[in-house]
Amino acid sequence: MQKQQSTIDRVDGTPFVRLPKIDLRQFAFAPSQDEERLIWQLANILFNDDIEDDISAGVPPALRSQFAHRIKKDRLTRLWESIIREKHAQALDSMSSAEERAIFLLSCHRVEEACKVLVESQNLHLSTLVAQIGRDATSQAELANQIEVWRQNNVLSEMTEPLRALYELVAGNCLRSEGKTGGALEDRASTFVFTERFELDWIQAFGLRLWYATTEDEPIETAVSKFLDDLASGVESAFPHPSHEASSQASLQPGSDTLGRESPLWVLLKTYAAISGDKKVPRVFFPSAILPESLSGDRLSNRLSFQLHHVLAAAVGKTDAIQIDQHQADRLVWDYASELIANEQLQLALFAMLHLSKAEDRKRAVQDTLARFGASLPDPTIANGNTPDPAWQYLVTELQLPESWLWVSKALQARASGDAIREVDALIRGKHWNDAHGTFCRVVGPTAVISRDYATLEQLITGFGEGPERKMRGWSSGGGIYEDFLRLATATRGRRDPTRLTRLVNALVSMGDRIRNGSGIDGLEERVAFKEMSRTVAGWITQEDVKVRHFSREFYLDSFTNSSQSVEASKILGLPLTGDSRVLQTVEMSRRYYGIVMASGF
Repeated sequence: MQKQQSTIDRVDGTPFVRLPKIDLRQFAFAPSQDEERLIWQLANILFNDDIEDDISAGVPPALRSQFAHRIKKDRLTRLWESIIREKHAQALDSMSSAEERAIFLLSCHRVEEACKVLVESQNLHLSTLVAQIGRDATSQAELANQIEVWRQNNVLSEMTEPLRALYELVAGNCLRSEGKTGGALEDRASTFVFTERFELDWIQAFGLRLWYATTEDEPIETAVSKFLDDLASGVESAFPHPSHEASSQASLQPGSDTLGRESPLWVLLKTYAAISGDKKVPRVFFPSAILPESLSGDRLSNRLSFQLHHVLAAAVGKTDAIQIDQHQADRLVWDYASELIANEQLQLALFAMLHLSKAEDRKRAVQDTLARFGASLPDPTIANGNTPDPAWQYLVTELQLPESWLWVSKALQARASGDAIREVDALIRGKHWNDAHGTFCRVVGPTAVISRDYATLEQLITGFGEGPERKMRGWSSGGGIYEDFLRLATATRGRRDPTRLTRLVNALVSMGDRIRNGSGIDGLEERVAFKEMSRTVAGWITQEDVKVRHFSREFYLDSFTNSSQSVEASKILGLPLTGDSRVLQTVEMSRRYYGIVMASGF
């Protein structure tokens, strides 16, 4: 889904992923595990203002903007009720007193059932009060004053704790019930925190603030702010631990660092409250607040953290309420990509790497990964050579990876496996001309000459294209020698290009000088190939109708009339020949020379 909603553009020469407009509904309704599903559902409720459901359908379109906060609060209420119902489905059966059952039902937002339980216990007055819970701020204030009067008049000591708690909840107090420690022993009353006394978790504790500590017209961020204040005071012990730490009974001291130790649901609620402008809610740090340690407890499971960070950043946009640590965000990308690479999920790993903020990091990460998977990289077409390979198209079209990156990775794999021909071919396709030329001259060209594999020479030389001397350095003294030799070797006997032959002889003589001087020609195969080419060229000159010019102090002999086809004898003798070839060449030249002398009558 994230890939489908992303766009990829070239930034600083490398592909970069952006989420221009996110559709949280696709994440909210996608198949996933329970905890992840709840995270996306809550994110959709809080950060998606375009939801159309039965709740919004009940409000006329002209009034929806006015009641947007009420609509959002109703959606959150529905989700929160379902979470509590699923987590505490059997808890009611273990409670004996009617008041405790009513408190539990209220923590689930089951007000009507709580009233019914109180009616059955003959507490009709309290049932009437509970029916009005969370609706009227004036009534809450009046009941809070009444509770204070009871405290002053020593009435609380005559009431059970569950009964006191119910009155406090109706009065809008969801934190604790203040008792009385002074006075006569029989007038004293205990002080207790609701979540501790009735074993409520943080989900239920926040639900109390959402439903009963705020009026119907107050927005979600008010409830978030109140719960945050209660946590900060150190009185509220129901800290929003992540679900994998739900059994933890530890409560953090006021001022403790909670970054990365909170439930992702609470992080989302705080983020929403912060961007809604509630000044009491501090800014949220991303991705520190949603690292794998807080989401799942598994530091090697980075997918959800990766998705949640990038999706939320796109959903909320730039805001002072969120502070993004780009270095840590990039670290999260690296961790997630490494996880995918370990599972050999190349395409997803490459997509993840394109989220890195720096172009150089993206380039290095992708190239290193391609090199690692060089043996399994696809080709542009499938086996028949006509149908495009979908995997290749995904990499170069959807991910917009430069084709040269893939070909270089293929070349590295070919080099590792000792296939120099495939290496040069890949480098040529990737337009890494100098690297291709270097390997061609060092390995492939010499091997092809020695084995007389002219088909391979033809294929690779043709791959360099037109005007290779303009694409790479040293063509005339490298690949150009092999090209001239190939054209002459494959030409019809007696129809070899004299200009090309003269150029080849001069180049081979120059190579011979370098070989003798021990400079620049280190490879054995190169030296053998030059000598093999020299032997072949010398044979063409002496055995075919190619003019040889002989110089001395006294005469110049010309055995042919076409001076454009002449090759100097000194050049021929300067070819890098083996000992046997040089003797045979000298004998043949001498024979022809003296044959010319005798024939001319000198």
